[in-house]
Amino acid sequence: MSTDSDELLSFKDFPPTTTHSSGSGGIAQISINSPSKSTSSAQGGGGDALEELIYSSSAAPVAGSPDDENQGKGSKMYSFWSIEYYQQFFNVDTFMVMDRIASAIIPKRAPSTYLKSQIGANPDLYGPIWIVITLIFSIAISGNVANYLQQADTNFRWHYNFHLVSYAATAIIIYACLFPLGLWAAFKWSLRPTSADMETDTSNYTPGLLTLLCIYGYSLAIYIPVSILWVIQISVLQWLLVMTAALMSGSVLIFVLMPALRNSKFSLILILVVIGAHFLLATGFMLYFFHVPSTDEAPLALNTNKTIAN
Repeated sequence: MSTDSDELLSFKDFPPTTTHSSGSGGIAQISINSPSKSTSSAQGGGGDALEELIYSSSAAPVAGSPDDENQGKGSKMYSFWSIEYYQQFFNVDTFMVMDRIASAIIPKRAPSTYLKSQIGANPDLYGPIWIVITLIFSIAISGNVANYLQQADTNFRWHYNFHLVSYAATAIIIYACLFPLGLWAAFKWSLRPTSADMETDTSNYTPGLLTLLCIYGYSLAIYIPVSILWVIQISVLQWLLVMTAALMSGSVLIFVLMPALRNSKFSLILILVVIGAHFLLATGFMLYFFHVPSTDEAPLALNTNKTIAN
C-alpha cells in the first residue's frame, strides 16, 4: 500500500515539446476571430463544447444584417406604380447636385468620361426638377420687374402679368422634356456601327432618355442668374448675356454629349441643332420677357396712352 501511494504522489519530468499542435502535452487554443475551427483543441476533452459554442455564434449569419439588406436590394424589382421605383431617380446629395450644376455651367470642368461614369451611372431628376421650377418663377418675376421699369416714365398704369408664369413654364418644360426625347430618338436612329476592336469605355456609349433629361435639366441652371441680370434695361448688355449664356451652356452640352455625337451618322447636324436650339431658347427668353422697346416705339406708346387718357 505504501509503495502504490508513493508512485501516485511522485512527479515525473517530461522533455520540453516544440510543437503544440497535438499530443497529450499540447496546449489547446481557441481563436474567437478565426473563421475556421482550430484543430489543435479538437482532441481536448473539456474545451470542445465551449469552442463549438463560440464558433457557431461567430460564424452564424445574423438576421437583418446590412449584408442581407444589400443583397435584397440588388434582387428586388419594384413596380412602376410604387414610390420605391422613383426613389432611384433622387439618389443624390447636396454636394453631388452642386458639382453637377458647376459642371453644367463651367466649360471643360467635367472629364471626358463624365457622360458615362457620372451621369450615366447615376442620373437624377432632383436637380433638374428644382432648376426648372426655379427658372420658371425667376423668369416670370424678373420679366414683370423689367416690364415695370419700361413703363416707369409713362402715365401707363402698370399691373402684374400672371400669365408670364404659364408662358415661361410651357416654354421651359417643352424644351427640357421634348428636346431630350427627340435627341434620344435621333441617337437610336442614326447610330453608326462600330467594330469591336475599336470600342473603348466611352467611344460607343449612347445615353438613355433619363440621362439626357438630367443633362438638359442641369444645362438650364445658367439662365437663373442671367434672368435676374436681364432686368437691367440696357440692350447691349442683354444681348451680351444671351451670347455668353448660350455659348457657355451650349459648349458644355456638346462636350458632354460628344461620345454619343461621335457615333451618330449625322453628328455635325446634331451639333448644330443642339447649339442652335440653346441659342434660340436664350433669345426667346430675352425678347419676350425682357426686351427693351426701341426709341421709335416709346414715343408712339406714350402718345397712344395720352390720347386714350384724353
